[in-house]
Amino acid sequence: MDLGRYIHQLLKHRNEVYVKGLGVFKRIHTPSVYDDRRGVYLPPVTYLEFDGKSTDGVDFIDYIQQSKQISRQSAEAEVHDVVLNLLETIKENGSVTLNHLGQLIKHGSSLVFKAEDLSGFQLQPIEGAASPVSEPEIKPEPEIEVEEEQPQAEEPEERVEEPVVAVAEQEIVPEIYEEPQAAGKSKWYIWAAVVAIVVIAGLFYLNHTNSSRRAQERADSILNAGIAEPDTTVAKAVDTSSTVTTPIVDSTANTNTETGKKVYNPLIPANHTYQIVIGTHATLAQAYEQAESFNKAGIESVRVIPSNLAHNKKKVIWDSYETKEQADSALKYVRKHYVADAWHQKINK
Repeated sequence: MDLGRYIHQLLKHRNEVYVKGLGVFKRIHTPSVYDDRRGVYLPPVTYLEFDGKSTDGVDFIDYIQQSKQISRQSAEAEVHDVVLNLLETIKENGSVTLNHLGQLIKHGSSLVFKAEDLSGFQLQPIEGAASPVSEPEIKPEPEIEVEEEQPQAEEPEERVEEPVVAVAEQEIVPEIYEEPQAAGKSKWYIWAAVVAIVVIAGLFYLNHTNSSRRAQERADSILNAGIAEPDTTVAKAVDTSSTVTTPIVDSTANTNTETGKKVYNPLIPANHTYQIVIGTHATLAQAYEQAESFNKAGIESVRVIPSNLAHNKKKVIWDSYETKEQADSALKYVRKHYVADAWHQKINK
């Protein structure tokens, strides 16, 4: 099993992947920022980190179990064997290379991760001035004129003698105010508040349950995504200069523990007769690196076509087509916008 390739595929969908017995691989993304000193916009950067003490992230064993459709015990045993062989290789050689990830180097009693540089886009800083921040205009408040009050001339008061009228004394009866009985209203207010609290709690519970169900379905759909395993005949000739030997898992041993059939998507559909070639490489790693750069740019149709023999060139194609007319039309677009020396080729059945 190619441990590095499986982890790399899973990191495309999740930020952290936990491998039991090894550690956690993390994908870190730094957005574009403006450098005031240089006066340029720095490009966004995505890189990998490794934490040998952490246990957070997606369980790699669950992912292998879902993708290969095997039991939990079989998946755990397979991952345990691969990690054990990896640690033995590090103990003997001091380091090991994980495809599409980087190198794990022994440093005392711990491991140091050296990420592989896959900056295929060759992004460069962009010159430009920072966007000015508009300050709100402060409008002066209009002055309000205060009219001064003019003193009025005092008029002499005329004293009027009121006639004295004899009034019979009336018995003053104090008024008795009865307070309204608010006990009934207060009970209604209490019941209304209780009903409102129950309704709000029910809505919150339903919303939380639906959110949890959608998150679980999204996680299951990602874990159920299958990964096409690389051809073992090509994998033997991928990296002949490396001193690290990757253990080869016997495919016949896993067939006894599989509970379902594996689903493989063909690289070339049966009814396609032409393909557009955008590059050829001596090693499969170089071919995957070119295809990976296009995939990250959003062009998912670019893929690697392994060769039948180890010494043959590995092709990277833009896509395959049913007729030559479709291939000619697509070739004009590819040459104009992406690869000027691309060519179309008839597929040998």
